[in-house]
Amino acid sequence: MVSGKTVAIAATVTAAVAGLSYIAYFDYKRRHDRTFRRKLKRDRKKAQKKADDVSKSSPDAINDIALELLNEIANDKLPVSAEDKEKFFLAQVSKGETMCGAGPSAYPLAACHFFQALKVYPNPVELVMIYQKTTPTEVFKLVMAMMAQEVRQKQMRYFDVFPPPEKNVQIKDKNKIDAKADSKAKEKKAASAESDKSGDVVVPSRALFSIKSFDEGESIYEEEAVVSTLLPRAQNGQFCDNCMKAVPNAAQQRTEETTDKSETAEKAESEEADSAEKIERADDKEEKETSGPIEEKKDDAAETTEKSFAEVAKEAAASDENTTPLTEGSEVFVESKEEIDSPKETKPSTVSNVIDCEKCHKVVYCSEKCRQDAYDAYHQFLCANSDNTQAREFAELAKESHELAPILIAKFFGVLVDREKKKELARALGSLSGSKNADESDADEYTVWEHLECMRYLELIPSATDAAILDKLGKLISTNVPGFTEFISGDRYTMLKGKLDYNAYAVHGSADIEVPAETEATHVSDTIRDDHSATPVGISLYLISSHITHSCDPNVQIVFPDSTSKAAIKALKPIAKGDELRVSFVDTSLDVETRQKLLKNTYRFTCECDKCKTDLAAVAANKNEADKEDSNAAGSPEKQQPSETEKQEADEPAEHESSPEDEN
Repeated sequence: MVSGKTVAIAATVTAAVAGLSYIAYFDYKRRHDRTFRRKLKRDRKKAQKKADDVSKSSPDAINDIALELLNEIANDKLPVSAEDKEKFFLAQVSKGETMCGAGPSAYPLAACHFFQALKVYPNPVELVMIYQKTTPTEVFKLVMAMMAQEVRQKQMRYFDVFPPPEKNVQIKDKNKIDAKADSKAKEKKAASAESDKSGDVVVPSRALFSIKSFDEGESIYEEEAVVSTLLPRAQNGQFCDNCMKAVPNAAQQRTEETTDKSETAEKAESEEADSAEKIERADDKEEKETSGPIEEKKDDAAETTEKSFAEVAKEAAASDENTTPLTEGSEVFVESKEEIDSPKETKPSTVSNVIDCEKCHKVVYCSEKCRQDAYDAYHQFLCANSDNTQAREFAELAKESHELAPILIAKFFGVLVDREKKKELARALGSLSGSKNADESDADEYTVWEHLECMRYLELIPSATDAAILDKLGKLISTNVPGFTEFISGDRYTMLKGKLDYNAYAVHGSADIEVPAETEATHVSDTIRDDHSATPVGISLYLISSHITHSCDPNVQIVFPDSTSKAAIKALKPIAKGDELRVSFVDTSLDVETRQKLLKNTYRFTCECDKCKTDLAAVAANKNEADKEDSNAAGSPEKQQPSETEKQEADEPAEHESSPEDEN
């Protein structure tokens, strides 16, 4: 039988022979094959050209090289299991370092290996920071360009795979749809080309369209919020801090606890007063006993009421002459027995136990699942308990700013990390079982951040408190998200606020729960899409519904059937296949001028829906009619009133007029 050692030696010798044979073959081809030499020369020139382009720091050249490299590795399969990923990562980093040592001509290959290593590393931001410090500048630029090009490629595919087909909707570019329907599409295309030459950019105008027909009242799709937070006025223990479900027992239980504490305190004070009175009476009794003999045995019985049941029993056993026998019916027995043996009456609670944070006790949840989900995603670092100074300071700053954006952004990054961890775990479990996760779709390749990048946003000017809040936010999250401080710059923070301001919806709670009115202390300045169909309790961001456009005459409405942050899009009118879905960002009962002003000042667009056109036409007609009436009133002789001077002149005789007598 051949031993394993013999097999290993044979394999090594075979590999060495094969290697030497290839070297000999390569050297022979290089010496005798003119075509082979030309190919080598072309490859060297090509590599050198890439290196020269990178060294010249030409953005276009770097992007072109990055795109080439991405295409070369497009079909490479990445490992799935943690063990395979670790081996792959180490191998790619080692190859990248080797290529860096080979000189500028090998920099593109080095960047390719480093990029592959980045794809499987659990914390890409951290690895990018390491690359920035340890790799040549040209290599780092290429790696970053490859990342940017990959993002662009993913964005181009994004609207092909998201939303998933089961949501019954599709995101389309309205400009392309209009161009197909317009007979002057060619002219528009030519004009667009001219604008591109002049440096202008044609921004896609995307919207959400139905891919099926729906009747009025039907639900088109449902969607969970990606991130939510309660309004300050609803942060009173009435609503779940995670899903916003009403928890009416919470406020009731807290009221009962406060009442119980108050009653307990009053009872303690009463018992203390009774005890003091008993002591005083006992002292008086003792003074009487020392001043003279006891006249009646009844006095001894009265004295026993001031002592404990055990003391009375002891004295009764020791004395036969001066003590009245204790019987179950006697006053002394009943009073002492109640004090010692009777259990204290407790007020039965009319509510169930409320689930709150065990550390800060400032937030409540409707279930244990909500508490665990909130802790995993964000509450672990936002919990303002006594030990978390950073969380308390951050919460105080956010409260003083009267903005919900800081809290939403903090929760957003927690959700981002938590979701990626869970997706990674699901993939790992799928690889171990040898099957793909059934719930995983093509849209799952996108992170929450990549979803957010495809949304519209408002360009905002940084507020006076943004820098301080960002500083506190960085210190708060960096422990859980390494590299966060370097990633979230001031510009990115402002952009995130703009995304939330444009796309966040008001979440309407249960009609049975009364939400406190907004005060100066609980007022927030954030922009929220709210049709005012019910009282809001919080705001949420949705990945699909953010792409719905506005109309003052909407054909759909966002509703919350479970009185939670889970939203459903309900048809207000019959929806045909291919119809654009529109909600109202504002209260449609407002007059057209108020609506137009709100939309212009808040979302920076002018609504041109049919309702606005009709209302504006009616306003213009009424104005014209009023102007005509005013003009007619001003020009009518019978309605003109004489002035005071005219009245006075009419009453006095004119000097130039003469009477008939004067003429004679």
